[in-house]
Amino acid sequence: MPDDLLARAREQAERSEPTVRVAALFRIARVESATDPRQARKTFKRALAEARGIKGADGPLVLAHAQLLAAAVAPELLPDIPSTDSLPRKFLPNMLGRIMLDHHHESAAFDYVVHYDEPSSFPFVVAGALVRSLDDDESLLALLRSTITAWRTAHGAPHFRRLQFIPVFQSQWKLLPPEEAAGVAREIVRMALELPDYPVTKIYDFEGTTSITSGREHTLFEIFHIVRQLDAPLAGSLVARHEQLAAAVRRFPNGMESVKQESEARRAGARVTGTRSGHGMAGSRADFPYLEALRQASQHDDFGPAIQQALKKYREDAATERPNEAPKEFWPSTCRFRTVLYNAGKQLGENAAVYLDLIPDDDVRLFAQIELAAALAGLPEIPGVEREYRPAPDRPRTRRSLAQRDPMDPRIRCPKCRWSPDAEARWSCRCGHLWNTFHTRGACPGCGYQWTATACLNCGQMSPHSDWYGWVN
Repeated sequence: MPDDLLARAREQAERSEPTVRVAALFRIARVESATDPRQARKTFKRALAEARGIKGADGPLVLAHAQLLAAAVAPELLPDIPSTDSLPRKFLPNMLGRIMLDHHHESAAFDYVVHYDEPSSFPFVVAGALVRSLDDDESLLALLRSTITAWRTAHGAPHFRRLQFIPVFQSQWKLLPPEEAAGVAREIVRMALELPDYPVTKIYDFEGTTSITSGREHTLFEIFHIVRQLDAPLAGSLVARHEQLAAAVRRFPNGMESVKQESEARRAGARVTGTRSGHGMAGSRADFPYLEALRQASQHDDFGPAIQQALKKYREDAATERPNEAPKEFWPSTCRFRTVLYNAGKQLGENAAVYLDLIPDDDVRLFAQIELAAALAGLPEIPGVEREYRPAPDRPRTRRSLAQRDPMDPRIRCPKCRWSPDAEARWSCRCGHLWNTFHTRGACPGCGYQWTATACLNCGQMSPHSDWYGWVN
């Protein structure tokens, strides 16, 4: 069945217009990589050659798409693909590295990180994922030292990005000679003390009694166990001068190591008692019916309601008035259909093919069919790129990407006090990752967990994440 799906998809792709054909061939190559890497590379290179010939505004977007698929199919081809501004540079390195890891290109991901030469966009999140998969101390040490170098030289990077280095150092600092590790720990302390403080909301225990609201003291707590072991006098002075740090250390004497031990013990207890975690959703309010339909489908094996939600989005994309003028590969409805068919394929197997007949557009159905084949081939889901280019009612048709709208739009506000976060505001995930939640609409870049509620760093109150966008048209 997967081979038949893919063969029919290729036949249709060959008959399609150039942007559809190229996008389809890129994704067909990914499915082929599961069983025939040589053929996959051949298909990908053909698509890449055609992509270079696409003119106008679509060309850079298609090439940006090629970068994501190259990371899945043939990471060694990435240097041959010209960079464009169609994907945010600050997110792209982490996206590429994670795709490599998800598709079992660990060696390529390692080389990508170790030889990455632009510190301001260094993929710290990928480095953190790599340290959990490598078991060779020599490789781990090379990765750690490359990450340290990037951290030290990333002067133009936002503060929150440089903080992504800390989990890597936390997990592997013992590989360094003690004096070298102590030097790095002191530098982190100096950075935390010299830079302006910023608000965070970090709750360390399950009772909610130990919390830190100072970004500076949160950083100090993250490395406290390392500082205490390598420079006890410095650790003592930090506790004496920082009230929230001192309170956290009284509760967790060995800092984050104590937090980790308690968390692991609770998880072990949950496995014994059969306790299950809840399901989280994040996104704009308009997305919630679709996300809920997808969640219900996973419980009841019925993807019909999710297809109906995708059809609703398709009618917006294909509207006679103000249609979406982006290539169909990047339509939000295409991304929805792809996700629905992928999840249906993982859950229902070949029986999921019945949902293809409900997709009215040949090109959109083609993309969903390829993603179903990917699910049946056992591949991970790959992120889609969404774009909307809609002409204004009374102006000449111009292309504008809503998906690239500044995530720190001042109209994003706390529903309770109307405080608006700036680019330096950060929230902490349960996995310890620190980031601006509005850069990803509540999805943690570190572990993938999607948060449904967000605490205000100004008034401290919790609100549904989607409600923060209530002032955004």
